[in-house]
Amino acid sequence: MTTGRRSLPAQVQDLIRPCRDKDDLSPAVASTASSAPRRGTFKAQDRLTGLLLGCATGDALGMPVEGLDNEQTLRAIHRLGGIRDFLAPQPHVLRSLRRLRPGCWTDDTQLTLAIARSLILEETLDYDAVADAFVHAFETLELRGWDATTKQACRRLAQGTHRTRSGKLGGSANAVAARIAPVAAWSFLQGESRDVLLRHCVAVGLLTHHDPRAITGAYLVALLVRDALASSRRWDPSPERYDELIEEARWAEASMASTLGVSDDPMSQHLRELSDALDSDSAELAEFSGGATSYANHSIPYIIALLCGRSWDFEEGVVAAVNGGGDTDTNGAIVGAILGAATGARRLPRRFVDKVEEAEMIRDVGARFSALFAA
Repeated sequence: MTTGRRSLPAQVQDLIRPCRDKDDLSPAVASTASSAPRRGTFKAQDRLTGLLLGCATGDALGMPVEGLDNEQTLRAIHRLGGIRDFLAPQPHVLRSLRRLRPGCWTDDTQLTLAIARSLILEETLDYDAVADAFVHAFETLELRGWDATTKQACRRLAQGTHRTRSGKLGGSANAVAARIAPVAAWSFLQGESRDVLLRHCVAVGLLTHHDPRAITGAYLVALLVRDALASSRRWDPSPERYDELIEEARWAEASMASTLGVSDDPMSQHLRELSDALDSDSAELAEFSGGATSYANHSIPYIIALLCGRSWDFEEGVVAAVNGGGDTDTNGAIVGAILGAATGARRLPRRFVDKVEEAEMIRDVGARFSALFAA
């Protein structure tokens, strides 16, 4: 694919310009950059493979009941007695998923792997290369549950539209958050600041979704991926983390206001409204979150409240996320990536990783991704 590289407004150029070296940052920003873990205590291959396998597992657990009507999704979950294993697609699911087998995953994992492969091939985060990877996936893969916004953006990219103009104005779904995990891992292991992380989320988000809600959601998920990679092989959030993430959402929204505009329905407000519900179960949280559907302000606050409300092991967390209903495959994929990064591939339940689609291929991608950070 050849992308038309027309000149861009100075504000947009500043917000999306590549910034991969802390030496390029001002002293104040550089001093707040995240520190990558020490090589001797951090097993990159195990954690990054866990991230990718966790994403695929959560995606595949949610795939059988993903549909456009949440009432049908919730009825299917109830009829099945809850989802605790890989199942065949139910009759109401999206047409593009109906031929899939138990353990198969959808667009969330397809595009997460596309970004990971781009990082591997380029040995850096190159936004044009990510755009090319999206187009390649769109043109060569079976389109499993791809939303119309992402498909239309990939068509525009293939036709030469610049990556900053290809995304849908007002595209406020959770799709950017669903595939941001490899970018978050790259940024964390590079020791980059939150400013640079947000810049990455903007650049990757604008490929398909030109909306501050979609990108704020991706940024918050990226912060949770960082938390997971910095953890001691378990997910155990601090009591203050939820309030901190509300402030991170407000900061991201303010940072993007001059370039992407201000939403009249900011994600930070939805997060604040869930502050007193963190001890609720996943079904209650989903109900409080507009059904945890694909709208970023319904899905991402649900996920953040679920994860910040308590410690989770991998199986318990992804099962809870999926059984809340809503956008089950994406919610499962995001929670799976975060908990998989915290847990590591070696500790993921064998009953899942032995049956998830193309597990060995995913392990290979994880190994090649982690090789970028070898001492």
